[in-house]
Amino acid sequence: MVEWLKKILIRWGRVVLVVFLLAAVVLLTRQYALPDLGVAVADLKPFPLAGYHRLLILAPHCDDETLSSAGLILAAQRAGIQVRVVIATNGDGFLFATMQDFRKVYPNHSDFIRMGEVRQQESLAALAVLGVQPDQVTFLSYPDRGTPALWNDHWAAANPYRSPFSGDSKSPYAITYNPQSVYAGADYLADLTSIIETYLPDLIVYPNSQDVHPDHWGLNVFTRLAITLLRHNDPSYQPTELTYLVHRPDFPDIKGLKPQESLAPPAILYALSPDWYRLDLTPSDTVLKGQAVQAYRSQLPLLRNLMESFVRLNETFAPVSYPDLSTAAQGDPKNPSTWMDAYGQPVAPVQLDPVADYATRSFIPAGDLTAIYAARDLQGDLLLCAQVREAAIPEITYTLRLKALTGNGIIMYQARTGKAPTGWVPLHRSGVYACASVSLADLGNPWAVFVGATTVGGGRIEDETGWQMVYINRP
Repeated sequence: MVEWLKKILIRWGRVVLVVFLLAAVVLLTRQYALPDLGVAVADLKPFPLAGYHRLLILAPHCDDETLSSAGLILAAQRAGIQVRVVIATNGDGFLFATMQDFRKVYPNHSDFIRMGEVRQQESLAALAVLGVQPDQVTFLSYPDRGTPALWNDHWAAANPYRSPFSGDSKSPYAITYNPQSVYAGADYLADLTSIIETYLPDLIVYPNSQDVHPDHWGLNVFTRLAITLLRHNDPSYQPTELTYLVHRPDFPDIKGLKPQESLAPPAILYALSPDWYRLDLTPSDTVLKGQAVQAYRSQLPLLRNLMESFVRLNETFAPVSYPDLSTAAQGDPKNPSTWMDAYGQPVAPVQLDPVADYATRSFIPAGDLTAIYAARDLQGDLLLCAQVREAAIPEITYTLRLKALTGNGIIMYQARTGKAPTGWVPLHRSGVYACASVSLADLGNPWAVFVGATTVGGGRIEDETGWQMVYINRP
């Protein structure tokens, strides 16, 4: 055994143990998942490309664009559709890949940056296999694994996030869309908005809100926010939005290279909404996708089984919907099951979340989120509730975060149970709900809101919903 590998095994022995424990949790999760609903590819609607002119694919890391959408890229080009790919981060935070590639037990900032440069070139090589030229590819070079921090805690450019990997609070990369941007949510949003506004794609493809990787759901919310703001300023701009999955333990259900098999969405997500599309690949497209995947040489030694799982007969995509805010004409503000609209109909949740989709959520039902409710009451207050599978308990912290889109910008609102830090307001437990209310006037009379919920127990996240954008006044 080479000396550097011995050092790694000694230094990272505890980390390896944690990885094995997590793997055990994943295996246990399958024992507690919902029954297999038998999702068949034939149940998915084929996605028609006719009528589209400009396709924009947004990827959180170098490789996600190929894993999710290589077949779509090939089909779009055959149909005469312009293709542009935007990659948000360079994936420079993959510790084990950096250790392996550079044979270092203790990678430093420059090593992580080198990894990001390697990954940029791998994406260019993979996309070249698919017929995409370098001038069709944009690297934003935002921080790997930092997207949620930009969304939740480092919004203003005056308070940028610092990457623990590169050590920087702005891009250190020569290939960067906007070298003046810093690692802040406002700058990330501005860069995405600038690209979409300039290119004006009529088909935009980006990660699904139920993807468990933080950079994936993070790119989802930033993309939807950018599109929402552009649509508000120009109601005639109505692009089609599709989302894709890459990171969930139950997807693909069977891992490994299986090019003669089909790809179906996780049954637990299909149960929440069967509105999924498939894009069938030709045999030659599947071969080309496999070749493109092989370009990611830095990732394959550790992730080959997952990455090759996407070389299948089809790709899967889910559409995006934006609900309108209902009015709760009657009911207890802390009990959404009692909310009724003016017609006496129950107020539906604005966001559903998979139930018992991981072992820990099966074992701790009070931390297993099932839905978010939002409605306005007759007094002009916004009612917000997160629902869990069993009664909320003091040992778990429940949070609701909200971004209100107003005529004067974006206003943040955060509520939680327990001791509220500065800037947070109390969230109240009541049975299976954790609820708060706030005056719409105090939020700046928003025309739309983004809302998401999280549960935390023992210092770790138990569950978090996908964020949902809700129209209050649709343009």
